[in-house]
Amino acid sequence: MADVVILRYLFTFLLINACCAGLPGLDEDEVSGSTQEPESQHNDDPITIEKMMVQQPRYKCHQCEPPECGSSKEEICHDALYCYKSSVRASDGELRHSRGCSTQRDHYQFTCRTNTPQQSLRKRHAGLHNISCCQGDLCNAGSFPLLAPPGDTAIEPLPTNAWKLWASVAASVFVVSAIGAMAIFVLRRSHRLRVSRAALHKLGADSNYFSSNMYSPHVTSAFYEGTSAVEGVEGSQNGSGLRATAAGDSTLREYLEWSVTSGSGSGLPLMVQRTLAKQVSLCECVGKGRYGEVWRGSWYADSVAVKIFFSRDEASWRRETEIYSTVLLRHENILAYIGSDMTSRGSCTQLWLITHFHPLGSLYEHLNRTTLTRHQMMAICLSTINGLLHLHTEIHGTQGKPAIAHRDIKTKNILVKVNGECCIADLGLAVTRAQLSAGLQHNPRQGTKRYMSPEMLDQSINTTCLESFLKCDVYAVALVLWEVCRRVSPAAREYRPPYFELAAADPSFDDMRKIVCVDAARPEPPDDPHPTMVGMSQLMRECWHQNASVRLPALRIKKTLLKLAAADNSIRLNEDNEVSV
Repeated sequence: MADVVILRYLFTFLLINACCAGLPGLDEDEVSGSTQEPESQHNDDPITIEKMMVQQPRYKCHQCEPPECGSSKEEICHDALYCYKSSVRASDGELRHSRGCSTQRDHYQFTCRTNTPQQSLRKRHAGLHNISCCQGDLCNAGSFPLLAPPGDTAIEPLPTNAWKLWASVAASVFVVSAIGAMAIFVLRRSHRLRVSRAALHKLGADSNYFSSNMYSPHVTSAFYEGTSAVEGVEGSQNGSGLRATAAGDSTLREYLEWSVTSGSGSGLPLMVQRTLAKQVSLCECVGKGRYGEVWRGSWYADSVAVKIFFSRDEASWRRETEIYSTVLLRHENILAYIGSDMTSRGSCTQLWLITHFHPLGSLYEHLNRTTLTRHQMMAICLSTINGLLHLHTEIHGTQGKPAIAHRDIKTKNILVKVNGECCIADLGLAVTRAQLSAGLQHNPRQGTKRYMSPEMLDQSINTTCLESFLKCDVYAVALVLWEVCRRVSPAAREYRPPYFELAAADPSFDDMRKIVCVDAARPEPPDDPHPTMVGMSQLMRECWHQNASVRLPALRIKKTLLKLAAADNSIRLNEDNEVSV
């Protein structure tokens, strides 16, 4: 900032210094001083403002010529401070004379000091005028002031040294511009260096992302499918042109998994938002939804998920970006948010939302391709509830977090991490208490019809109360628990969505309202006599109850799951009384 102020002062000094050089012949005072006034003016009494202010005598003056004087205009004006007579030659050569008077002291500067210097430089088409002022009774009688002949008013050329002034001004402007450009370049470079150092400082913590994994080793290698890291060689290039990083280096994966766990908020995501789209290269499309497409991309040699919204769904992109940017939303069971950006591809505007990439995909895909043990089931259920509990919890403080209702909980919006836990994604329909208090309209029928609660289907929900939407999330998570429990061995059954026996593949609102509200039907819990599975069935019934006020809160669900896990010897708990992964 100090450099900019100094440059401003330097520029002002040079510009004033260059413009102070005068040219002979351009000063009207010099020319008029050397010009002899017509002899008729020397007989007039000179008028000064000081004289008029000390004493203000009044005079009689002629104010028109006899042809112009008549019944409407008197020939003599009275109580005048001074009299004047003028000669004016217009640009077309016409010569006009007039006499008059003034009774206002302020008019003196505009009347008596506006003579055109007869030998000065002037515009080619400008006229000439000469006004003679005097004080005394009828002093403006007699002949009119003289004007130079038309042939004597030719345009005088500029002095030969005029180019020196313009050259000095141009040189000064050039020098100041060059200095300013260099200063701006240095300041921008130093700013980028400071930003880079801050980013490297945040990325300084090292960790091993795949230190623990309950799945087979080939699952871990799936994350690097299409890339081949060269051990011990930093910055090596693979066949696809992606940059491979040696083990132990600080990467985005380590930053998201270790130094700040996962989630979203302030810090690096906000710092890289402006150029994020230019730093990410799209690799392959991994999914499509109602709001757009999901691509796997590469960002600094790490795989990221790029959710590309259609331009017509800008409101959803903006709402999800706002929710992800909430302070203290970071949580290991909330999808890690990297940043958002707007870009243009193929003359179309694209809205990008970049998050952590999970190669195992959604819980829906995971349940379709594999069965689960009770330990894996509990890891999925507990991690999902942990994420939902963090969303529903309001944290008070200087860096707090509002309570957030997801409004679209389903297996397709829950992603499976490589360590067997899950994280909640897709906050495009999420809502906070502040948004409800602001009077924002939220359609209660938004979301997936199959997972809608009874009060949403019959539109009896109170859309001004956040707790009503939290109860809807609990109903939806009960259906997710039912889907997970169906795939638990040894009594695992084929994966089916909720209400598959009663509803079509794409049910309508009326169909789901009849099934859920009128018939009060619910999915049949898994028929497994094991105490853990019996407890899970009881938990589902309490969470999808017809009466929303009876449903359990997220914290009660978590405590019940921990109690069931502690009573099952096949479920391993760590020292923090959590499911060991």
